[in-house]
Amino acid sequence: MELLLITGPAGVGKSTLSWELSAQLAAANVAHAVVESDELDRVFPKPTLDELDRIQPGTVDVSSLNLAAIWSVYRRLGHSRLIMSGVMMHHRHDRRWILAAIPDAQITVVRLRASETALFERLAQREIGAGAKAQAERSLHQARRMAAEDTDGLIVVPTDGKRPSELVENNLAGIGWLPAHVQPG
Repeated sequence: MELLLITGPAGVGKSTLSWELSAQLAAANVAHAVVESDELDRVFPKPTLDELDRIQPGTVDVSSLNLAAIWSVYRRLGHSRLIMSGVMMHHRHDRRWILAAIPDAQITVVRLRASETALFERLAQREIGAGAKAQAERSLHQARRMAAEDTDGLIVVPTDGKRPSELVENNLAGIGWLPAHVQPG
């Protein structure tokens, strides 16, 4: 199965790019599924390691269990492609829990980047209230940390000044999911 993992700091455009790619694939009649990784562990209280171990021995993250459950349904429906998005601060670690959930996944990682100015502008449009400043600080920390990481094996895509459709056409068409007659160029 093919998994396109779209990563980057909060506010960089991961969800928007996932939705655009999904729309283009749907328009080309290409079967696929989309999962936002943030939704895989949105539970309170967080399960303890003992609780997770009782469900599946050795599991340390509820995200892996939920991804496995969701993907098992999509697989049974005949799907072989998954777009997944999330911050994924440590892509090598995140690969491990994803592969624990979907052992046959062939993962392509796309790391989105934006200038600090662009991140702050995007976050200002979506974040309101008391948490806005803290979210901006987290996003800045995430962006700086990711910029310092080795990007070997990643597709790095700058997003400043680009529409989602441009990002798909210029950077993601090469993944081979769009039929040749729909490929830009």
